[in-house]
Formats: sequence, C-alpha cells, structure tokens
Amino acid sequence: MKKNNVMRVFSLLLALTLISVCAISGTFAKYVTKAEGEDQARVAKWGVVLTVEGKNFADKYLATDEAYTEDDGEYSVVSSVEGEAVVAPGTPDADDGLGMVATVKGTPEVATRYTLEGKAVKDVVLKKGTYTDYTQLVKAADGTYGYTGTFNLDKDYAPVKWNLKISKGSASYDVATDLYRALGQYPTLLAAAESYGFSKDGCSFFDAIAILKKVADDDTYTQIVETVLGNIVSGGRNFQLDADPATGTFKLSYDFDPNKEMDFTFELSWAWAFEKIVDNAADPIVDAADTYLGNVAAGVITDDNANTTIAATLTATATQID
Repeated sequence: MKKNNVMRVFSLLLALTLISVCAISGTFAKYVTKAEGEDQARVAKWGVVLTVEGKNFADKYLATDEAYTEDDGEYSVVSSVEGEAVVAPGTPDADDGLGMVATVKGTPEVATRYTLEGKAVKDVVLKKGTYTDYTQLVKAADGTYGYTGTFNLDKDYAPVKWNLKISKGSASYDVATDLYRALGQYPTLLAAAESYGFSKDGCSFFDAIAILKKVADDDTYTQIVETVLGNIVSGGRNFQLDADPATGTFKLSYDFDPNKEMDFTFELSWAWAFEKIVDNAADPIVDAADTYLGNVAAGVITDDNANTTIAATLTATATQID
C-alpha cells in the first residue's frame, strides 16, 4: 500500500514537471525580432495651364490713308462675303489686333517639355516664272490696247511675312530679328544669309530659320538658337527650333527643370506690305505680282502657279519628362 502511494506521488511530480517544461518552452524557447517604419508622400504638383486664343485673319481691315480716313473712310479692305476672311497688300493694320496667341503658365514639380507647333501654315504664293503684267495697258502698233507686257520672278513670290514673337511680362522679342542679330557674330555667314534674303526687316521667320540652316553648320545653328532662345526664355534649356516653308510647318520646344516658373506668351502674326520701296519708288515687279494674285482671286485669270489662300493652325503641348 505504501509502495502504491509512493508511485502515485512520483507520477504526480513527473506530470507537474512535464507541464512546467511545456509552459517554459512555450514562453521562452523562440527567437523574436521586430522592426517598423513609416513614410508618406503626396502627388507632385503639375498645374500647367495652356491657352491658344485669337485669330489671324478678318473680313475687313481699318484704313490708314489719312486723306481717306479724314473723308470718313473707315475700312480699306472689306470682304464681299460677310464673315469670310481675306488678306491683301497693306493688311493687317497695327490696330486690328490680329494674331494667334499661345500662353503657358505654371511651376510644376516635375521636369517639363513645352512644344509649340505651327501646322498647315499655308501661304499666298506665286511661283517663279514669267507672267502677264496687269498693271498697265500697252498700245499695239494698230492702235489697240492690251495687257501684253510681262514681268519675271526669279524665285517664288510669297508676300505674306509671318512673325513669331515671344513675351514675358512687358519684355517682347521678335524671333527673326534676334536670329539676325545673333548671326552678326559670324560676318561670313551673315553675308551669305543676306544674299538669300535674310534681313532684320521684312523677313518671315519661316524664311529666317530656313536660310540660317542653309548657311550654318549644325553646331553653329544649334549654338545660335540656344543663344537667342536662352536669352528670351529664361529658365529653359535644350532649345529646338525648326521650320519648313515648303510644308508650312514650324516647331519650337524647350525643357524646364522642376520648380522653374513657366510664364510666357507666344504670338504668331503676319503682314503683307502695301508696297516695296526701292530707290524711293515702288518696286514695279512686286506691284505686278500683287496685282496678278488679286486677279487670280477674282477669277479674272486662272493659274495653277498661284495660290491665293492662307491658313494657320497653332498647337501647344506641355509634357512631363521622364
């Protein structure tokens, strides 16, 4: 009996020992390592606002001739079809307020590329060749009169001069004029450019770019563009400027680093000079070419070498740079 009691006590102690070992092993017999971190971020600011407003052409233009305006003349050019835009020598007037204006504003927190493209820019053009001179009647031997005289164009005649102006605040810059000024640092190139018609007065910026690319090598052209546009568009870099008068396209682009303010205005405008003065007299060939184009527009004559329509589309884009 005593022996059985001893065995019961021993069994109870063994059971308590096992339970204690299990409890201890469950509490202490494992590795535990723990770490915790926290972070947060917000979306980077964009906030770039673009606009393209205004119009290039009108159906009537203010007169500038003093004698005409003093006699209550208001408009010197008026389309016969209301609302149908027209162009003519002497248009537009400085007070007509015409021009397509693109603006870009914003200070994004990401690198940004701004691109301005002119598409489908279609010019009034009379191709080089020999044409009937409708500016004067010629008396024939038999006493009759007719338009038998001719004039010759040794290159395509495109009277409308396009202009691209860049503004920031009250400061305004003419791209063609500034390219001409920058080219002055290269006298040989300047002389070559002038021989192609590049001048600070009356040179379309389309022609200015095309001529500059013709006379300068790629490195010099890039350097001139970087100098001119870098001075105008402060804070920008990687400037690209290209134009093709044949296809009526141009493209200007530049990059901004993050947190650089973009606040610029670009204006595409045009002008058709009333006359070209040479040695204090109107150039008869220019007058003859203008008159010929006007007669084609009126349907007096038909000539596939003359284009009498003009148009322009301006597109602005701002894109994040990866």
